[in-house]
Amino acid sequence: MRIFYKILTIVLGVPILVFVFFLGSFLLVEGYNIFDPYIDTEFAKNYTFEKFDLIEMNFTKEEVINILGEPLSKNTWKNEIQFMYTRDSYLSKKSKRKYLIRDFAWYRSNIYFDTKGVITRIDKGWSYD
Repeated sequence: MRIFYKILTIVLGVPILVFVFFLGSFLLVEGYNIFDPYIDTEFAKNYTFEKFDLIEMNFTKEEVINILGEPLSKNTWKNEIQFMYTRDSYLSKKSKRKYLIRDFAWYRSNIYFDTKGVITRIDKGWSYD
């Protein structure tokens, strides 16, 4: 009878463990990493959360750059300019290791300006894309 239970455990247990492992991996894709929340976020050189919170709606581009420094990237659209102080995919860029899960949630910090260079929108928060 003991041999029967051992065989039954192996026959049922191993597939269940494999299934749970892959299900857990799937659920973590673009998930929030509780051990290192900013694992997949790239920050601009002089960026800090405290400095970003100093930015107010009436600031100009020059005032923002004086406080936060240069953004990681600037995007220009017809009526709007975006300064990105954080961005996605840092984990895959910074490590040569092959992670099973390479895409986690990332912290977004963007400032949008009108064509005159005055802030129209401040956007920050977690992105799960």
